[in-house]
Amino acid sequence: MTYVALLRGINLGKRNKVEMKSLRALFEEMGYQNVRTYIQTGNVLFDELACNEEETELQLKKSYGFDIPVTIRSKGELEKVQQHPLFTKDNVYILFLKHPISDEQLGILKDTVDEEFDVIDQKNIIIHLSKSFHQTKYNNAFFERKLQIHSTARNRNTVEKVLGKM
Repeated sequence: MTYVALLRGINLGKRNKVEMKSLRALFEEMGYQNVRTYIQTGNVLFDELACNEEETELQLKKSYGFDIPVTIRSKGELEKVQQHPLFTKDNVYILFLKHPISDEQLGILKDTVDEEFDVIDQKNIIIHLSKSFHQTKYNNAFFERKLQIHSTARNRNTVEKVLGKM
């Protein structure tokens, strides 16, 4: 089985710099198999799930000195996102939630989000935006405030490319 660890908040301009070579080596030291990275924004692919998200976050903090939220998804989970009807539209983003959302939280989203979106498996939100991700209020910060859950976002192209490398 192939997985991707989606790291949030690294290599944002001059903040939170992490070299991909160093990141690959750290994941290998933690026991992950066939480790590779895709682009500088924190997509680490591997074939064996060596430890959970929390343990991985602890090791990342020890190595780099700052918090790096990690969300792990399997190839099958990404394929399910890719098969969703919204995925074929332009300006689509997927928010990968750290924890599943409840029915109550879903109700909050339905009451406050006026863009086309859907929740997949209670832990992935696919959203078709009328504006770019940087111009919309429906970004990571919005969803984290509303849901009280950490998330990380990727655009459709990144998800497709990650899947192509899995």
